[in-house]
Amino acid sequence: MLKTDIAFKSDINKGFLPFITAFMVFLASITFATAMIGNDLTTDWNKRMSSNITIQVLPDMKHKNPNKEIEERIKNITLILKQTPGIKSSYAMNIKETTDLLKPWLGEIGKDKLDIPLPRIITVEISDIIPLNIRALTEEIKNYSNLITLETYESWMNEFSKTISALQTLLGLIIILILSTTAITIAYATKSGLIANQNVIEIMHMVGAQNNYISKHFSNQMMKLSISGGISGYITACLTIAVIKKFAGNIDGGIISNFNFSSNIYWYILFIPVIAGIISKITAVLTVNKTLNQMV
Repeated sequence: MLKTDIAFKSDINKGFLPFITAFMVFLASITFATAMIGNDLTTDWNKRMSSNITIQVLPDMKHKNPNKEIEERIKNITLILKQTPGIKSSYAMNIKETTDLLKPWLGEIGKDKLDIPLPRIITVEISDIIPLNIRALTEEIKNYSNLITLETYESWMNEFSKTISALQTLLGLIIILILSTTAITIAYATKSGLIANQNVIEIMHMVGAQNNYISKHFSNQMMKLSISGGISGYITACLTIAVIKKFAGNIDGGIISNFNFSSNIYWYILFIPVIAGIISKITAVLTVNKTLNQMV
């Protein structure tokens, strides 16, 4: 399909066109993979956050013994949670776990330095089978004590999803820009190649070759160079993603510590070099036809 018997001079584009195409395909593939990872990450976090809620128990500073009072309140809240349909389990963090959470801000907190009672956290896991009436639970807890707050992460996840969506839109525009730049580069390289082969083209015209014939063979040669570059860019992008995946799996904390990169990502980004090949073919044909008409 891409074979040509015409002895075009290809030295001018043999190194430049495959390199620039490989670079553009690599950038577009990494950008597209980033958008996919962001989408999968949002889905994963939505799934995990929707199955968990957090209850914060504030100390009653008006009480004579706030530490004892908060322990009693935690027991009562835990009892309420056990009797609430839709709750799979709950866990109240102890003093040590609470102080460990504050270490990044307050450093080590010894018992002799703990002059004020600390808020306590209760993590709640929602059942996948029995639906939870969060509004009723919130009202029950609020009626029990106004020093207790319930966080469902819904507002936080909405903002997070909006941020990811905006980022994906930006990445999509970047991909379009990269592919547009690729088309412009291919057009420039094609025109330069035609000028370099002007003597060959004139001879072909003299022996009766039509522009369509010349256009077909020359555009095939340009597409062949673009495809070879696109394959190199795709392979480089896959290797880069594999390295990132390996390092991300070794992270001991953070937003992607438990996130598994989908193996389908390599198949999805395969569309990038295919699209680049189609763009190179269309761009080359249009450029060749326009340039040949100007040569006549």
